[in-house]
Amino acid sequence: MDLTDRKILYELDQNSRQSYSSIAKALKTSPQVVKYRVENLYKSGVLQYSWPMIEYRKAGYFFGLYFFKLQNMNEASEKELFDYLNNHHFISIVMRGEGYADLIIAICAKGIFHLRDIITELNNRFSKHFREYDTTIPIGFTQFHRSYLIEAEKKHPKEAYTAFTGADVHETELDEKERRVLSMVNYNARVPLVQIARKVGISEISAKNIVKKLERSGIIQSYTILPDHVLLGKPRHRVLIKLANLTSEKEKMLFTYCQLHPNIVHHLRVIGNWDLVLDIEVERGEPFRKIIQEMKFKFSDIIQRVEPTYIYKIDQFRDIPVEYPELNSE
Repeated sequence: MDLTDRKILYELDQNSRQSYSSIAKALKTSPQVVKYRVENLYKSGVLQYSWPMIEYRKAGYFFGLYFFKLQNMNEASEKELFDYLNNHHFISIVMRGEGYADLIIAICAKGIFHLRDIITELNNRFSKHFREYDTTIPIGFTQFHRSYLIEAEKKHPKEAYTAFTGADVHETELDEKERRVLSMVNYNARVPLVQIARKVGISEISAKNIVKKLERSGIIQSYTILPDHVLLGKPRHRVLIKLANLTSEKEKMLFTYCQLHPNIVHHLRVIGNWDLVLDIEVERGEPFRKIIQEMKFKFSDIIQRVEPTYIYKIDQFRDIPVEYPELNSE
């Protein structure tokens, strides 16, 4: 990839639903050049898909994160496990790792008891492969711009902000057509309005108005991308952090540090066995070690424990399940 490719990825990371013309204007090039390069990024696998960040509680979902250490695995049992996970309607995130966790999943359920039923079923099928696992419940998720793509420095916290979930919200009533539109955008944030209209059976104007409603209501917080971090050269590390002696002021200082760091892309406040989850996208080895060391030195009074997992493959990564997969077939 050259600088133009990275600039395109940076624009898509900020708003993956924006038009080729809009990206071209920002890059001072032509829409045809942008379209050609985006298609090549998809073909090469660097760009896996575009997706919206969704306030899942407003859409009627409850979220649980699980970090597994696996055992008694062979090629056949691994395939069986991941086939099950990737085909489960309510498991919206599946990541394979090395380090603290071998497997990280997110269950996006219809409530806490539904979440319990799903994890019980998972244990009934695969408990012999689970040596142990941790559970956390996210209470606030913030996404930051991937400024490392263009080697830019974030000089002010507002420059880093993309989207946030975690306020006290209530479920928003959506009718069948609105949920179908949400499902299509959730599957592909760049899906054209004309395709939404045809598949859902509404006019293009209605499709546009529904997307706008989803944005205004805060259900859709932003549009971003899932790159292949290994091909991109910036592998993802999911880092679990246990905090102590935390005050509002210290918490704000740590949050601002994460906002301004070019390689920290996600900040999750959680409850359970851990207090904070960070997604850091940077080269393995010394570059990653330096970031962790700097954080430990800077916040030695509140960071009690750090456990990183190198993510070598992301099978899927979305906030909510694709509710109507049949709408996405040609």
